[in-house]
Amino acid sequence: MRPEFRWAFAAVVALGVGVTCAEPYARLAVPYYRGIVRLIATGHPWEVLSVEVGPGKSNLRIELQVRAYVRRLREDLRPSAKVIGRVQVGEVIETPIVFWTLLLVWPARSIRQRLTRLLVGVPIFFGLEAMTTATQLILPMAQASAILAGDNDAVTGWDLWSRFLEAGGQFVLICGGAMMAVSIAQRMGPVSADCLPRPA
Repeated sequence: MRPEFRWAFAAVVALGVGVTCAEPYARLAVPYYRGIVRLIATGHPWEVLSVEVGPGKSNLRIELQVRAYVRRLREDLRPSAKVIGRVQVGEVIETPIVFWTLLLVWPARSIRQRLTRLLVGVPIFFGLEAMTTATQLILPMAQASAILAGDNDAVTGWDLWSRFLEAGGQFVLICGGAMMAVSIAQRMGPVSADCLPRPA
């Protein structure tokens, strides 16, 4: 298949998978998002109550939602605010669709090189998920903390990062991560036969 046709076919397939699998993927990934959001919240006056997939405000769209308490100070017994972070499931699936499509379609000299690339891609992918979807979920907590501190018009680092992602930075970040996986796998070379299991 000619390269341009292969990329066009991959784009159509990726779009179809994104449309049909966005909600199932978001539900499947909830435990990861719950863990990473709680990890990011560590050290902040934030208490993550739940991370789940549910209907949005209009009930016409499905969202990945985080509910959390925000305190003025970490040692406060009572929370000062309750916030809900929302990311549409269509945005949630953007990172895996773009990242894994690039890794799978990018030309490889052998099956072993492609497998090496996929293995290298796993930790990079999880890092990208933390830097994109998870940080978008955290944003309302940071905004609530700024308001509680008296800075109603404050632009936090979380706000700047969120604006960067929404302005196309997420796509650039994902593509950069995929290219990093390709480069690292190429430097590693093919998987050595010594690393493969031998028959008994």
